[in-house]
Amino acid sequence: MAETGKIDENLYSRMMGAYGVEAVGKLVKLKIFLSGLRGVGIETAKNLILSGPSAVCLHDDSLAEVANMGCNFYLKPEHIGKVTRAEASLPQLKELNPYCKVSVHTGQITKELLADFDVVVITDNYNQDEIVDINAYCRANKKGFIYSGILGLYGLCFVDFGDSHSVFDTNGEEPRNSIVVGVTQDAEGLVTVHEDKRHGFQSGDYVTFREIQGMSELNDKVFKIEEKSPFTFTLVGVDTTKFQPYLREGIVEQVKVPVQIAFKSLGESLSKPYAPGKNELDICDWEKFGRPEQLHLAFTGLLTFVKQNGHLPALHSQEDAEKLLHIVKDINTQRKNIDEEGVLKVEEIEEQIVKNIALYARAQITPLSSFWGGIVAQEIVKYTGKFTPLRQWLHYECFEALPEGEVDRTLLNSQYDDQIAIFGREFQQKLLEQRTFLVGAGALGCEYIKMFALMGLGSEKNGGVVVTDDDQIEMSNLNRQFLFRKENIGHSKSECATRAGKIMNPKLHIEALKERVDPENERIFNDAFWEGLDFVVNAVDNVKARLFVDGRCVWYGKPLFESGTLGTKCNSQIVLPKLTQSYGDSVDPPEESIPLCTLKNFPYQIEHTIQWARDYFEGNLVEGPNETSKYVENPQAYIEQVTKELRSKPVMLRGRLEIVKKLATAYSGNHYDKCIELARHMFQDIFYNQISQLLYSFPLDHKTESGQPFWSGPKRPPIPIKFDTNDDIHVDFIQSAANVFAFIFGLPYCHDREYVKKAANSVHVEEFVPKKASIKVDDKDKTEEKVEDDEIVIENLTKELLNFNLSQNKPKLNPIEFEKDDPTNWHIDFISSVANLRARNYKIKEVTKFKVKMIAGKIIPALATTTAMVVGAVGIEIFKYILQKPLNKMKNSFMNLALPLWIFSEPEPPIKAKDKDYDPVLMGPVKAIPSGFTTWDKLFVQGPLTIQGLKDYFNDKYQVNISILSVGKICLYNSYMTEAAERESWDIAQGVEKLGGQPIPDFKKFLELEICAETQTGEDALMPTIKYAFKA
Repeated sequence: MAETGKIDENLYSRMMGAYGVEAVGKLVKLKIFLSGLRGVGIETAKNLILSGPSAVCLHDDSLAEVANMGCNFYLKPEHIGKVTRAEASLPQLKELNPYCKVSVHTGQITKELLADFDVVVITDNYNQDEIVDINAYCRANKKGFIYSGILGLYGLCFVDFGDSHSVFDTNGEEPRNSIVVGVTQDAEGLVTVHEDKRHGFQSGDYVTFREIQGMSELNDKVFKIEEKSPFTFTLVGVDTTKFQPYLREGIVEQVKVPVQIAFKSLGESLSKPYAPGKNELDICDWEKFGRPEQLHLAFTGLLTFVKQNGHLPALHSQEDAEKLLHIVKDINTQRKNIDEEGVLKVEEIEEQIVKNIALYARAQITPLSSFWGGIVAQEIVKYTGKFTPLRQWLHYECFEALPEGEVDRTLLNSQYDDQIAIFGREFQQKLLEQRTFLVGAGALGCEYIKMFALMGLGSEKNGGVVVTDDDQIEMSNLNRQFLFRKENIGHSKSECATRAGKIMNPKLHIEALKERVDPENERIFNDAFWEGLDFVVNAVDNVKARLFVDGRCVWYGKPLFESGTLGTKCNSQIVLPKLTQSYGDSVDPPEESIPLCTLKNFPYQIEHTIQWARDYFEGNLVEGPNETSKYVENPQAYIEQVTKELRSKPVMLRGRLEIVKKLATAYSGNHYDKCIELARHMFQDIFYNQISQLLYSFPLDHKTESGQPFWSGPKRPPIPIKFDTNDDIHVDFIQSAANVFAFIFGLPYCHDREYVKKAANSVHVEEFVPKKASIKVDDKDKTEEKVEDDEIVIENLTKELLNFNLSQNKPKLNPIEFEKDDPTNWHIDFISSVANLRARNYKIKEVTKFKVKMIAGKIIPALATTTAMVVGAVGIEIFKYILQKPLNKMKNSFMNLALPLWIFSEPEPPIKAKDKDYDPVLMGPVKAIPSGFTTWDKLFVQGPLTIQGLKDYFNDKYQVNISILSVGKICLYNSYMTEAAERESWDIAQGVEKLGGQPIPDFKKFLELEICAETQTGEDALMPTIKYAFKA
């Protein structure tokens, strides 16, 4: 890419999903100068290089110090006192991305040097004259400037992109679109969209129209709108009274209009920090209202302190803390006498805030380095015009993490000295002895392993980190999972990540497992395993895994630190036993699903055609060979089985038999032309015959029962496509389909497009003959779908398959499994061509193959910047947990780097079960027993007991009658069952073994029992899970 300018989509696919092709195209041309490689600097460099700019030049002439090893993950003992931080970090930073040129500059920062760069980043430099001068040069020469620093538990970032910076996409969200159903002829035309979906627009948005019939004056123009309701909006200043009347159809789509943003210089904004158009500083935690202003004044005072004394306040120096406080108060007093708009001053200085900055200003810890490094790297990327830059200051502190009272902060001349300087030696010893379980070694997992290694978590003999991940490393992982290199592709993530962690800290006790955390692996993740942990960290990318781990933490009473990312968005949740909600207590809204009828016959968005293409691939090219192999193994048994399964679904049965016949008969030819023949017939069926049949069943003038046009609203009348080898996408389909068939048959791929075109043109295709068919018009339609000749065709197919001679040429088909990240297997090529041709059928806007890959592959946009930031936020919370901070000092977070937005808030307490006069599910009153229990509560019962013994125990202790008793999926007892009386005498554990068909594993000590019960007065009883010790 560095040489050709072509973007490596396999490497950058997840990043491109978040940034888009335009922004990545600009990013790969950027040249960045980065000064300062302590914590925030090294983290910024790592995240930035992974993002792939053209060049990054590093600058830090300070020799590496032992304490720097606590936040710079590339420093080693042999570097200390001998090599500069920049030179020591260079070799491994260069390894992160072969497409990014990484170099080191030594000596002064000169204007001649900076002339070669697009963005200049200065970190941990508190020489006010120098940084103001560099900023002024950048402004004068239209270069981006970013400043950042970390001072103990406080950090800041400043951004200046000049007097007029253009942002072409402020939030990174996909443009919204809706189906138009009406436009009035008014002074400001009122647009109404279809009731199936809210338009989602806001006042001030811009939109464009296409495909409107009647009022065609609106098509292909851009309009500003004012929202009126979730389904209506007006066109601001657009008189539609003289336009043609609206007739039907039309799509309205949001338009991203470039926005110009102005910035102040650093010199001006030290005293007047509000960005143009703003009158406040960004705030991250509303429980600390007014804190950013206090921090800004303190930082301004710190720059003055450094100017007067030539250094930062000394560590733990009360004298220097008092000096800084005096300076800050003087600045505030002076400003109170200045009557100018925008000058920052406060009623009273918060003295302890200033002192906390001074006392720990020389210390940097890895969680804050990770947090701020994510932010700064993302702000650099925003110079491309993608996302809204920080305007212009962000100040944040977490002084609530400081220990209460006096602690021993005597330094040990070790990599942990900066942590000891802030939290003390007792805290550090506890940290070294923690035992934690990290679930996942992907992007989040790599960041956590790095953080644990630097902070020393689990590095003493009693401590340790267990990491598990059943996944292997792929090319697309390398641009955000920074512990991996190209030579690791195909190897275990957990093993490679733990090896990298040991290199960062050889004392780290870390163990790699390759098992998925699920019920199938309870022998590994057993009672003894969970009970031996201090806390658990989730670093997984799916809700199912999160819920399972959360459930185990709730069962064993273990703290869980949860985090997740989606592009520039991320969140973290702290789950503490009996103190907070569990992850499972809060339910996310379900994902929007596409109605089946919309997918099958009435698509109106590209997402519909992509999903249809993905389903078609699965049904025909994945399941097809599998079904054919079953047929080949035993034709008679297969026909009997599939006929029995699908007898009530003739359309599905017919389709299944047809694909089996096609693959079985095509194999007998066993040469590539057969693959082209299959592909050509498939094209005819999908894009011509099926569409023609739909139009035969529902002609263009078809009316609904109410007399309305059938083809209206979301139903778009399709157009059959005739095959044409002069159309590239037609050839794309034939070639990709034929090559997938070639793989199935064990034949080599064909890359000769001219041969494919010639062979496809020679295939004979029968003329389409319409048939009477029953087709569902929506998902509420109860019509049984079938075609008039289904029975005859199924009968003939059955006979042909039973009589087919398999003895001479028995098909041996290679199974296929969809793989989105292999560009050589033709899978995405096939799905892309199908999706876009089907879009063309329905006059839907076509998209790139990359876009299809993102949607069909369900690729989650992922960024190194977001990952680093959220892991840093969680790291601080881990420190607080070890310090046993109260709940009101803990913080959950939601952050969006695109906007940008940071929200920290206190975790929610657990939901308490309450009595209800009427429960809509149980349709009656409910009584919580015991009252106010939460998901953390368990009812401990010592066994062994019979089912009757358990019933008696609950009757005596809780005055309830058990009607149903279950263990997982096993229903042990139901009072309404005919064998209920017989089962009452069963031993509970033996009953589980009997009904489960296998013995209870010897490592299990408890069973999780769930009951349904009623009170003596007939109310349904809501009760906690029973923790049943079935062994005496």
